[in-house]
Amino acid sequence: MLVSDLMSAPVHAASPHDTVSYARNLMLKHRISRILIIDEGRAQGIVTKKDIGFRLRKNDPDWRFRLIDNEPLFRVMTGNIIGLSPDSSIRDALLLMVTHKISGAPVIDQGMVMGILTRTDILRSKVVSDLNISIRELVHEPVTVTSRHSSAHIVDLIKKGAGAVIVVDDGRPVGIITDTDLAFYEDRPENAGSGTAAGMMRSVIPSLPETARTGDAVALMLENVCSCVIVTGETGIIGIITRDDIIREVVL
Repeated sequence: MLVSDLMSAPVHAASPHDTVSYARNLMLKHRISRILIIDEGRAQGIVTKKDIGFRLRKNDPDWRFRLIDNEPLFRVMTGNIIGLSPDSSIRDALLLMVTHKISGAPVIDQGMVMGILTRTDILRSKVVSDLNISIRELVHEPVTVTSRHSSAHIVDLIKKGAGAVIVVDDGRPVGIITDTDLAFYEDRPENAGSGTAAGMMRSVIPSLPETARTGDAVALMLENVCSCVIVTGETGIIGIITRDDIIREVVL
């Protein structure tokens, strides 16, 4: 199977001088995690939810009052993007993504953008559907915070590799925070949890019993457009499984 068999096309793109707000709205409208920055048909950079969400770490007035939304994308985007050839194998593409810790890459032929391949595209592939093991084999301990932890602390945890952060109250899970929640978080003064996990979290936590298989986890991630699933047992939450856990298992 080749990259061209799975890539998404056409690509949702913006120009370097479009605003962060424009990119965020495209992501929300199309339920996607990245916008390719294209100028005259050629890729100049890429903006992901993490590029936007990690600005929370600054915790400065420009972010807190959404002035960042008016910033041009060339000031936020990641340049020197890693591209894929349409003739590359899916396994080679997976290895590249895992090695460089990226979740998507443009597909480029003779300098022109033909499409984009993301980890969500790969989740839909036969390469992943052929994997049929117990999720217990991939589960790992979740990263947890309290509702009072700051947005800066949560950004640091996700930057360090936490696929998601679980918010707990008296040992009980009450919410979840991912890079999506960071990117689309709005720090409104009237929000009682402003600037903390309480104001950022989603209370709906996708979960599966520990007896489930990887196919069940993939189906739930695709249905909920999420990158992780909580694994539960008789005593409550026993761990978490992420999209990247599944993809790494396929590669390795």
